[in-house]
Amino acid sequence: MTNSQPEDLTTRVATIEEQLNHIIDELDLIGTIQNGVRLEVRATSQSTARLERTVRQLAEISARTQAVVVRQQETINQQQENIERILTYLENPNRGDTMPN
Repeated sequence: MTNSQPEDLTTRVATIEEQLNHIIDELDLIGTIQNGVRLEVRATSQSTARLERTVRQLAEISARTQAVVVRQQETINQQQENIERILTYLENPNRGDTMPN
């Protein structure tokens, strides 16, 4: 029995070393994956921040464009009223010398 015990112990130590090396390899792989994930998260965060800035800029452009459209429509409406007033004045055969306001 004493002869088989040292072999058994040597085998056990070798097995434990193999298991430890395997665990170390797994931990290295996990660390590499975590670093990759960390880089991806950082890149995604930066992309998200750029996208948010772009959306804000587009919203500002949209608001300014809408304000311009509203002002232009008001100008068009005012001009249309002026044209109608002038046409009414010109079409009235009994008009006086002054144009109505």
